[in-house]
Amino acid sequence: MIVEKMKIEDYEEIYLLWSEASGITLRVVDDSKDGIDRFIKRNPNNSFVCRIDGKIIGCILCGHDGRKGFIYHTVVKQNQRGKGIGKRLVHQAINSLKEEQITKIGILVNSDNKQGNDFWTSLGFEFFNDLDYGLLPINKLNI
Repeated sequence: MIVEKMKIEDYEEIYLLWSEASGITLRVVDDSKDGIDRFIKRNPNNSFVCRIDGKIIGCILCGHDGRKGFIYHTVVKQNQRGKGIGKRLVHQAINSLKEEQITKIGILVNSDNKQGNDFWTSLGFEFFNDLDYGLLPINKLNI
């Protein structure tokens, strides 16, 4: 098993992995190849893939704005779950954020994604019931 930084050359394999996973919402613009390329260029040290026999079996999309880190689209192939791969990817991303002096990390998980919410809670993430999430869609194509 090899964990390495995500590269745009990994996009097709990563997108397929995201598409096959339940609980992930993919956006037309943000999750397009151009969108992910922009994200990786802005945050070149924080997103990772995990490979077995050259095939990507897990990935984490992570970045920061200089103040707060954010984790998006963390997925491990269904037949590889329960082996610590997701935790390893999360710890790799957290360590990369610490190296860049980021002191807190946010995540968004669909409220009906029980498996995802259980995973994040097991890693110490806290969810708040007294916050409302607001979003202003600037690009109406990004559905």
